[in-house]
Amino acid sequence: MRNHRSLLVALAAGVLLLPAAAAQADTKQVSIGPKKPLKGVPPQVLNADFFPDRVTIAKGDSVNFVPGTGFGDVAFVPKGEDVPPFALPMPDQPIAGAKDAAGADMWFNGLPNLVPNMPALSPSGGKVITGSKFVSSGLAMDGPPKPWKVRFPKAGRYELTSVFHPSKTVDVVVKKRRKAVTSRRQDRRYLAKQTRKATKQAKRLAAFDGPAGNVVRAGNDAGGIAQFAFFPAKKTVAVGEAVTFAMSKSSIEIHNVAFGPKDYLDEHAKTFLGPVLQPFVVHRSQAPGTALVADGAVHGNGWVNTGVLDTHAASPFPKRETVTFTKPGTYEYYCAVHGNDMAGEITVQ
Repeated sequence: MRNHRSLLVALAAGVLLLPAAAAQADTKQVSIGPKKPLKGVPPQVLNADFFPDRVTIAKGDSVNFVPGTGFGDVAFVPKGEDVPPFALPMPDQPIAGAKDAAGADMWFNGLPNLVPNMPALSPSGGKVITGSKFVSSGLAMDGPPKPWKVRFPKAGRYELTSVFHPSKTVDVVVKKRRKAVTSRRQDRRYLAKQTRKATKQAKRLAAFDGPAGNVVRAGNDAGGIAQFAFFPAKKTVAVGEAVTFAMSKSSIEIHNVAFGPKDYLDEHAKTFLGPVLQPFVVHRSQAPGTALVADGAVHGNGWVNTGVLDTHAASPFPKRETVTFTKPGTYEYYCAVHGNDMAGEITVQ
């Protein structure tokens, strides 16, 4: 009994001698997208934001980023530096041999292929953020994402973002003293408030009927909410009229709008994200400065593509493109970036 008591005393003394920071270190959790689907929100709505989008911890604490219903990476970019681009041009790997269904060479032959920016999309910088270097969880490409726990040893405010979705952010506020940290109860209240706000916003965005005039919106998005749908999904115009396909003012996504035989578009969609980005998705079907005209026969099979549309300030891609319809008929289209569930139809009378 005496030996047992001595051992307990020694253990207790050892615990008391531990450094205060180690004894008190805590971890808070942030999910990518809400943990559960937002109630009453249509399935085409994706919320890839951080939940919560603000967290307060003490120096030495950690934040554990876990998968939710959204997806994407987590990255810290030092002040004064830009978020790395998702894709990079490779001048030493030009596009070659691209032909349309009629056998004609495509205008983008000779341009650099775009490749995923693997250094920026891979785990980088370790698991400690001090504000001095780029640190990233990396983007899971070969299976479900895994939790990523990162420690903050210095007080300050750190804005984390995503290379894959650079428009979304989460603020990590690191306090010098633990008594200045928000309680778990306060954190739950903040998260519940954010979830209610996101649910209300998602329902409002999903109920949108579409812009006025001959405009179709590719996704009706805001903040961290993206929708894999066109607004409106169906539109009727007269022969000779043009339709403008436009991104939301603020979107975390990229889209394209492609017309043509479904099996032809499917092949492009299947190979969009690979060792190189599929040029038949990335680039518009006609050379820049040339009108996009849909007549059911262009390029040998009626293929018309806006190319990638994007709203991010650093992106080289446009926010909108216009297609003119010169013959009556029904023209089906979809986004080859996200697959044929994001589809629409233009009827020309």
